[in-house]
Amino acid sequence: MANTKIGQLPTFTGNTNGTFIVINNSGNTESFKVPKETLFSGYSTNVVSPVSGSWTLSAGTNTVSFTVTAGQSYVMWVNGNIPNGIVNWNATVTLSNNNVPVIGVQYGWYYLAGNALVLTSIPSQIVGTAGSISTSAPAGSNTNTFTFGITNNSGVSQIV
Repeated sequence: MANTKIGQLPTFTGNTNGTFIVINNSGNTESFKVPKETLFSGYSTNVVSPVSGSWTLSAGTNTVSFTVTAGQSYVMWVNGNIPNGIVNWNATVTLSNNNVPVIGVQYGWYYLAGNALVLTSIPSQIVGTAGSISTSAPAGSNTNTFTFGITNNSGVSQIV
């Protein structure tokens, strides 16, 4: 398998404990193996094992949330997609503990023309402006819980 490119390798579907990850050099002229645990050492487990879930939204106004472990950094998103309704939110954040603000950025959007799902509020505890230092006070306690307002105008319960 000398000089085999990553794209030429078969996909592995077994248990990845103790396995190697194949990487190419920057010129794509050589391939190397690195133990998965070495490559991801120092990262939180959500980098290696993403977490996903869903909410059931009743017709009308809904408040939904998820909670993460403080003391880590995250890339997070919400992607709700039903006929004539899309809500999207994403954030990159760092939490030091759950009683101070979360530093990072977030973006929210919904499909106005369809209006079946309306994103009415996004988490308030995320602070930060690119290139600046923030000394903001927390928006509240339990800043490791991210809460959203989503209105479901479809007339029936929806899973997002």
